[in-house]
Amino acid sequence: MVMDDPQMVTPKLLIHVPGNLLDRHGQAGFGIYGRIAPDLRRMGLEVDFVERPSTTELSAYTKEDFHLVHHGFLRRFNLLNCGIAYVWPYWYLDQRGVLCDSSMLNAKPRLDGVNGRQARKFLDALQRKTIGRGVSKYDQPERTEPIGHGAIVVFLQGLSDPVMRSMHMMETEMLDLVLRHRQGRRVLIKPHPKFPDTIASAHARMLAEREPEVRVIDANIHDLLEGAYCSVSICSGASFEGLFHRVPAILFGRSDFAVCAWTVRNAEEAEQALTEIGEVDFPYERFLFWFLRKKMYNQRDPNLVARVLQRIKRTGFDLMPDGPAGPVTRVLGPAEDEPPPSPLVPLSAKSDDKGPGRKG
Repeated sequence: MVMDDPQMVTPKLLIHVPGNLLDRHGQAGFGIYGRIAPDLRRMGLEVDFVERPSTTELSAYTKEDFHLVHHGFLRRFNLLNCGIAYVWPYWYLDQRGVLCDSSMLNAKPRLDGVNGRQARKFLDALQRKTIGRGVSKYDQPERTEPIGHGAIVVFLQGLSDPVMRSMHMMETEMLDLVLRHRQGRRVLIKPHPKFPDTIASAHARMLAEREPEVRVIDANIHDLLEGAYCSVSICSGASFEGLFHRVPAILFGRSDFAVCAWTVRNAEEAEQALTEIGEVDFPYERFLFWFLRKKMYNQRDPNLVARVLQRIKRTGFDLMPDGPAGPVTRVLGPAEDEPPPSPLVPLSAKSDDKGPGRKG
């Protein structure tokens, strides 16, 4: 029969999300998916939200449809991996993965081409929406007062699969190196909101009992970062948010924002980084503009649907071979001053820079 020919089957857009998010949001979706699904359906495309079967096994994903996989790191012609790019409302649509698995790992930014005035305005807006409101990807305690001035701020991440795949050493080793080379600076250590009780956090509490200048603290990340000497983590999104404060990041793991950070792979590199990072002039404004505005997808972009369709088309997959049944409509985002939504995983449920160089 003709209908048995897979070439005659109209492709669907399947959006794969974890079961708990599917239960919570159903076919309405959430985030960038909830923005694009209604318009794509009006255009005649079948869009289904389904439970994510696997983030590693390609056999679970049909070849005749196109797939958006929440927090995946799968690589195939008819699939894009999606997730928040450290800060709302920016999202990945990436053929390699998200965060430490994204294609940004190998990207070569052309920061000289970024307009300095636009980049400064962009960073000002980021600061208002995050630092000014005390918000982050995960729920935070209320802001009180800055406590990180001159300190090394360490963000622990636990042993989730992405962190394990990216780390150059264990977090306990990282903590020991920070203590060894802190040069008299205070060290403030924040456990991860989702993983507060880990071997590393227990090790941190032991260090804090032994060293009066070391504290384990669950404070708002912006109170910790404001005025800090540097942040230290494997590849934490909190270190990425530290760039909004112009606080340099030392990363002990693989990261897709490494071009605006100092990556450490061994003890010798850790000593140099902790000693010298204060002398490095990172291109915070230009990098953040390039990374978020140029390379990511803004959930509030009025032309989001058209941009997503263009991104899918660039993979070589023809999602709508017969053309849309209806026009691509503009998706009007919230007002500019609207605060970001609640985190997807709330605690209750779980300088005109041109490039890095020496300051002076």
